Amino acid sequence: MESGAEKGPEDIAYENRVRSSSLSELEDMFAHVDSGEYPLRARELLEEIERRRAGLERRPDRQALSKAAPAGMPRRLWASLIDLFIHLLILGALFLAGWSVLQLVSSLGSDGWAAATVSARRGPSPLRQFGAGLLAGDSAAWKNGERWLQVGLVTLCFLVFRAMLTVPAWGRAGRTPGMREVGIRLVRTTGEPVGVTRALIRFWGQYLLFGLTLGVSTFWMIWDPRRQSLHDKLSETCVVRVRRTWEETDENRICDQANTA
Repeated sequence: MESGAEKGPEDIAYENRVRSSSLSELEDMFAHVDSGEYPLRARELLEEIERRRAGLERRPDRQALSKAAPAGMPRRLWASLIDLFIHLLILGALFLAGWSVLQLVSSLGSDGWAAATVSARRGPSPLRQFGAGLLAGDSAAWKNGERWLQVGLVTLCFLVFRAMLTVPAWGRAGRTPGMREVGIRLVRTTGEPVGVTRALIRFWGQYLLFGLTLGVSTFWMIWDPRRQSLHDKLSETCVVRVRRTWEETDENRICDQANTA
């Protein structure tokens, strides 16, 4: 049915075929459909293909994830280190870009504010001096409340930066680049996607509980039967093992395994 208002048996059979076909079969149908003669069918196929592709990433198989083996500390630690390295690279690139702009502006006029700023920053920074004093055991440095406040603000800004990169990845796909590399995924205890709200609770909960329990919250996974840390229990999530892309068979890479909601 391309122009009529009532669906015929042929149209109903075609819709049933679309719903029951796998992703690879839908892509093959779209490649052979005559979009000039059947524009509605071509559009319907394209929408279904996009929905299936989004479903493969956003809605993993609940049953498979609920039965997946919990991820242990080594994989989770390795994934965290990979993500931290990536975040530091991004932050370093942003810092280098800002510094380059500052240098460019200062070169346009030696009497400008940028030149004064660059000149004022020559030599060790106050934070660097503060860190050196802490390492040297200087009691004045340990009692410097103003510098501790600056360290806290810098740490908070860095955590906010990490949250901007991590929370959407957890909420949407359940894994960051580091988690994808080591083959683990964050899911709810029911096997469903995490969502942004639970991802936020988990992200900030891990640092808050780590400080309140002096690290016990993170190492709780060692003796927990589901390998959950306390921040996992707080957000009702768990980290499970999944196959990495290169570990999947060719058939599983192209076929839709989640036809049901």
